[in-house]
Amino acid sequence: MAKPYPITKMLWVPSALVYCVSLCSAYTPGKFYYHSPTKERVIGLTFDDGPGPFTPRILQFLKEHHIHGTFFLEGDQVPSYPQFVRQVRDEGHEIGNHTFSHWDFHKVKKAPASVLTKELAQTEEAIRKALQDPQFHCQIVRMPYGYFNKSWLLSALKDQGYALVHWTFGTDWFLKKSADQMAQEYIKNASAGGIFLFHDGGKHREKTFAALQAVIPALEKKGYRFVSAQELLNPESPKENAPSAKP
Repeated sequence: MAKPYPITKMLWVPSALVYCVSLCSAYTPGKFYYHSPTKERVIGLTFDDGPGPFTPRILQFLKEHHIHGTFFLEGDQVPSYPQFVRQVRDEGHEIGNHTFSHWDFHKVKKAPASVLTKELAQTEEAIRKALQDPQFHCQIVRMPYGYFNKSWLLSALKDQGYALVHWTFGTDWFLKKSADQMAQEYIKNASAGGIFLFHDGGKHREKTFAALQAVIPALEKKGYRFVSAQELLNPESPKENAPSAKP
């Protein structure tokens, strides 16, 4: 079984990544995370399905607000935008694995653990190639469509050294909504220790970007700050091992 990687505290340095290693243990492999028990007004900021054309705009916006987030990369998108993958890393953001083909595992009936293992491995290889770093390995996975299965998923991820990270709120994939409607829903659903899901990859991300530009300053005015999933999910805090219902 792969060993968990040491946690990395991310410090803002223009156009560079500073990893301060070995502050404490990172995620627990095989554990399910979707919120932090903190009472502080802090929210984990996460992005799925990238990299994509809007990734640099989102990165620039986060940089302007001195925010580090978590980007769950879709493996089949990585070869098209390797420079954006490097930019995510170089600007101090956390990288997670979002599988290679974005399969809906609710529909995968035959050997789903084997399918997942292959998907994760393909994504790791794509990310390593993009980063030009043969040692890189993600610590966390986010399943497409929020898939969760108690019978096999966590054990399969544990065997490969991954933790599972979901979210407490997201709405930017409902494209019939306006950017303003999306923003107001994110703001309404903000909570201490929550995890927001946005998308930097996929279609019509102009709505996501517009909503993000409204959400961040509005919640900062309310005293919230935004961090990566890794910074939010302090491994020393007690967390539930599985959800009571499908997220």
